Amino acid sequence: MNPLFESLMENSLTLLAAEPGDETAMVLSEADVQGQEEGGACFRLDLGDKQVNLEEIQDLVGFHRLGKIRELILDKNEFGDEGVELLAGAPALTGLVSLSLGFNRLTDRAARALAGAKAFSALRKLFFHNNALGPEGAAALASSPAFSRLEMLYLKGNPVGDAGAKALAASGTLGALKELYLDRTGIGLAGVLALGESEWAAGLTLLSLGHNGLGDESAWALAECPALRGLITLDLCGNRLSGDAIETLRESENLSSLRALQVDW
Repeated sequence: MNPLFESLMENSLTLLAAEPGDETAMVLSEADVQGQEEGGACFRLDLGDKQVNLEEIQDLVGFHRLGKIRELILDKNEFGDEGVELLAGAPALTGLVSLSLGFNRLTDRAARALAGAKAFSALRKLFFHNNALGPEGAAALASSPAFSRLEMLYLKGNPVGDAGAKALAASGTLGALKELYLDRTGIGLAGVLALGESEWAAGLTLLSLGHNGLGDESAWALAECPALRGLITLDLCGNRLSGDAIETLRESENLSSLRALQVDW
């Protein structure tokens, strides 16, 4: 293992509270980390924008603290699809709860690797934003039993399109999903209709569809969807909605739980 990269990993660890994502997480020195490990502590490892390459992903897979990591951030790096395949084959990641892979030029190949991995069965949050995920990759994620506990899926900035939205909507394994981010994914009315008819739509508390060029028809479809009664946040910023369509959303009985409707005025 490259000693410089090992040192980077040690110094990029953050001690997590009992529940990953808790704001009480603390940044520790390497010596502190060594002391905490004996007590069964868990960590966040943030290697975002560190120019991590494929060889260093191999080192990460062999990192002796890998099994203690619950949140792994790998945005803006250089390891590509092959690096994701290495991660997917790492059995020590079975306790991982949150994985972020944004801005890595990843394709459907990476999505297939994630979908086929047994290591991610505990994953609750997947960030795959601003990559090159298309309909095939979306279908792979949607059909994977590995994501049966997934609560957040962040696909912003991928060419998912209506076909990808339909694949997500047809999923029988995304029943735990609470937050879905599909901003800037090329979704149109057909994709919106499919999402609203999905089996898991009733569990959503947040749906983000910003900057997709959606028109009033999409707003009316959302307003008429009884499955979205639990929705608390709906983001439609950057679309082409009229004042009448926005008012329809505000007055919809099907969206009576909404606390945040994000639109352009």
